[in-house]
Amino acid sequence: MIRLMLAVLLVVFTFLAALIWSKNYDKQPDPKARFTIRSVQVKRDQSFYWLDIHLKKSGPQAHDMRRQVRLIDAVGQKHEPADTTFAGSPETGFTDIWYKFWLEKQDLESSLTLRINDGLLRVKTNQGMPEIGKHKAAVFNSSDWRKSWLGF
Repeated sequence: MIRLMLAVLLVVFTFLAALIWSKNYDKQPDPKARFTIRSVQVKRDQSFYWLDIHLKKSGPQAHDMRRQVRLIDAVGQKHEPADTTFAGSPETGFTDIWYKFWLEKQDLESSLTLRINDGLLRVKTNQGMPEIGKHKAAVFNSSDWRKSWLGF
């Protein structure tokens, strides 16, 4: 009986873990953006923060390199990327893009949207910023940056 209960608990915990780690960042991303957000990392660097956004190609159209990419906060302030990394090649197309933004804490307090190509992607939908220690990082797999009931 105990072995059966342990087996059931193992299956339940495996299912919960798979559900947490396999969920999409945004369930309905804008198809005009041509990419979806895979994850976002926020790393504290003294009194500023590095925001890394990992994008994955979601359709047949390539990224338009002539279009500006901007991170827009709730009050409409636009931020340019400090660094950009591409995976793939110009000949075959880019499959992944990482944008890095250098922001102050108040820039991260409100909702954030990434304007890319002709679309908008929700980076952060809730208010407030989780506490991140100096030289520490937090990775978010959802646009809701609050801690889950599981504590992460």
